Amino acid sequence: MALRLHRTWAAAAGCAAFGLISTSCAGGDPTAQATREIHVSLVGKDTVTTFLNRLATPQGHIVATRAAVDGAQESAALKEEHDTSLHIVEGPLPRAALPGERARVGGFAVVAVPNGQDPHDWLGSHAYHAEPIAEDEVAVPSATRALRGDDLGEQRSALVGETPDITIDINAAFLEARLKELSGATPVNVGGRSVVIRERGSENGRALTRTWLRQQYQALGFTVQEHTYRSGWNQGVNVTADRHGADPSRVLILGAHYDSVSNAGADDDASGIVSSLAIARALKDTPLNIGLRIVAFDQEETGLVGSNAYASMLDRNGELAKVVGVIDLEMTGYDSNGDGHYHVIHCNENTSADLAASVEAAAQGAELGLVRTEACTNRSDHAAFWRYGTPAVAVSQDFFGNDGNPCYHARCDTVDRINWDYMRRLTQAVGIAAARILTE
Repeated sequence: MALRLHRTWAAAAGCAAFGLISTSCAGGDPTAQATREIHVSLVGKDTVTTFLNRLATPQGHIVATRAAVDGAQESAALKEEHDTSLHIVEGPLPRAALPGERARVGGFAVVAVPNGQDPHDWLGSHAYHAEPIAEDEVAVPSATRALRGDDLGEQRSALVGETPDITIDINAAFLEARLKELSGATPVNVGGRSVVIRERGSENGRALTRTWLRQQYQALGFTVQEHTYRSGWNQGVNVTADRHGADPSRVLILGAHYDSVSNAGADDDASGIVSSLAIARALKDTPLNIGLRIVAFDQEETGLVGSNAYASMLDRNGELAKVVGVIDLEMTGYDSNGDGHYHVIHCNENTSADLAASVEAAAQGAELGLVRTEACTNRSDHAAFWRYGTPAVAVSQDFFGNDGNPCYHARCDTVDRINWDYMRRLTQAVGIAAARILTE
């Protein structure tokens, strides 16, 4: 789960201002380039369709725009700064101002991070998600979102609240064996040689992981491809594995990120990768009406870079309209107190709540001993699809409750802390929900 970004953007030259402003840069050298304004506003859902950034709240959106937003519930006007990059920070926030804080809007902060400084280090805490304000605006027509939402809503209405009539086999021994391979606990044969995948933050560690993923999915009969992207200073590779359905115009995406913060990353997010692999294995021989696509996202830990690049690519080539929903598996293996609590995060984004309800219905109907707890966050790969109005949820362990993994983003995030039975049950809930959608 991402809480930091390394991407920055250059502020315009000219007169830099610090703090809130109400007028544009004026005075001084008339040939100097004016510093541009940024408006950060709290608005209602889907009321602003052209924006630099858009982050979800349960009732609305936090948007960054070039122009002021009429009718905003809250708003702050700021200027770009010479030697810093502005970031929107999701909390929970302390009462005291954050380092470099310039404004607070709708429970989010706007902070100025010195160029070249890691926002995570600058803020001094793993408790925040910092998203840099983008350079260019994007436009998402509301009519497109409504059409996709209507289609999904009709399809989901038959799923919510019904007892699942589909069973799938999620084997705990399979989960354990694959997770130990992916987090360096046991050696694995990759490309014909025995290696240990000790971490997935370096270029070499991520390359080994991609080869491992290709081997796993090709063995299941899936069609595997790589999506290479460049975003600012970042370059990475997403891995996709497809099984086609009878209807080629529709596809369900199961996603997880394969990178780590240069640690074993057994829980974050090797667990999500292995959960999606186990679901693909369970469904490999099931006739599908809708296509299944597994996506292993790169560089989630450096700011959802891979998922943003992938969603943007699908939008540009018209493929995003085929996506009926995205289920992001983000940390599925930690439950220290045995209460079975989990999240299906939807933040009331378009029809994402319907998608969340289908997962909850599967968990309840299969009597898996899981208890859903509410949470709303933009800090995983599901949020990349919200930007384009695509229904998406993040399924996670009780990260925002009282049972967060103390080894989150630490060297001790290893397999000895994984609750294998909990991981099996949570994976099965998602697998049943996915099977119902894919075969409905």
